[in-house]
Amino acid sequence: MQKSNTANLAWILSLAGFMPFAFLAITLLSLGTTNAFFVSLFDIFKVWSALILSFLGGIRWGFAIAHEPFEDRNLLLSVIPSTLAWFVLLLPDAYTILALLVLFCIHGAWDSFYINQGKVAPWFGKIRITLTFLVAAAHVIVLFAIA
Repeated sequence: MQKSNTANLAWILSLAGFMPFAFLAITLLSLGTTNAFFVSLFDIFKVWSALILSFLGGIRWGFAIAHEPFEDRNLLLSVIPSTLAWFVLLLPDAYTILALLVLFCIHGAWDSFYINQGKVAPWFGKIRITLTFLVAAAHVIVLFAIA
């Protein structure tokens, strides 16, 4: 597959991964906390968020082992997003969403620094910046929905 095809496919898959965030955030804001479906949809949002943050950690794992010499420090750090994502699911709802928001922003910044070092393709940086912004916005919407 050519680089442009890979970048296009990565954009499509990334935006598809964002769709549950968008749908759930808007739905939660529209429903209101008294709706019978609110709690279930809110739980789905939290779990999806934790899964995607874990996926981002997996991407970092892949970066760390992609080329020799291996980046042991990044390999060790790559498991932190998964660990923290699952831990914050145990917090009260508002703190969970706030913590996930902060973790996504930190991960986006971490990826930006890595990308700026020239260690991955520039098109990946555009995806990560865009998706970090969109996912952060979805979390802010959910914070308004539970307020």
